[in-house]
Amino acid sequence: MKLYIFILLFLSLFGKDTQANKKTFEGVITYKVKTEILKPDKYSEYLKEKYGTSMKFYWNDKGDLLRQTFGNENGLDYSLYINSENIFYNKYKGIDTLYYYKGSENDDEIIEIKETKAELILNQKCKRIKIKAKNKKFADEYTMEYYYSGKPHINYKLYKNINDGFANILYKKAKSPFLKFKLTFDKFCMTYTAEKIEQKKIDDVFFVVDNSLPKKEY
Repeated sequence: MKLYIFILLFLSLFGKDTQANKKTFEGVITYKVKTEILKPDKYSEYLKEKYGTSMKFYWNDKGDLLRQTFGNENGLDYSLYINSENIFYNKYKGIDTLYYYKGSENDDEIIEIKETKAELILNQKCKRIKIKAKNKKFADEYTMEYYYSGKPHINYKLYKNINDGFANILYKKAKSPFLKFKLTFDKFCMTYTAEKIEQKKIDDVFFVVDNSLPKKEY
C-alpha cells in the first residue's frame, strides 16, 4: 500500500512538471478594450483614450511579450517585455522616449486572492482569479480579475521573474493567457476581452528594442 501511494505521488509530481515544461503558446491574441469612468475629473478624457479601443498581445516561445495599443492618439503605444533582461520597455504616442523598468519591481501588495468559476469566453469555460491589492506608498486599493480557460497553454516558468502586476502569480495559477482581464480603480475601470486567438510563429522583429530612441528609467 505504501508503495502504491508512493507511485501515485511520483506520477502526480511528474505530471505537474511535464505540464510546466510543455511548449509554450506562440502567437497573437486580439482584445477589445473598454475604459469606464467611475468618478469623472479633469483627467477623465485622457484616461478614456490612454489604452485605446483594441490591443494585440504577442507571445513568443522565449517568453518575450509585446502589447500594441490601437484606437488612441495619445497614451500607450506599446509595451515590450524582454525575457532575457526581465525589463519592460514602454513607448507612449507623441513622445520620443522609451521608458523602462525591471519586471521584478512592484510597488503594490496583495490583500486577498479568490478563485471562482466564471463566464464562457470564445466558447471556452473560464475560471476567474480575483486579486485585491493596494499601493504600498499611497495605500490606494484596486482589484484585478483574470479570466482564463487553461488554453492556450503557457509555460509559467518563463515568467517567474515578472513581479510587476503579480504576473508571476497569475501565470503560475492560470498556465494560460487571460481571455478577459478587468482592472478596477477608484476612478475608472478597464476591461480587456479576447476576440481572436491566433497560434503561429511570430517574427523576432516584433521583440526588438528600438535603440534609436533615448531611454529613461521609470
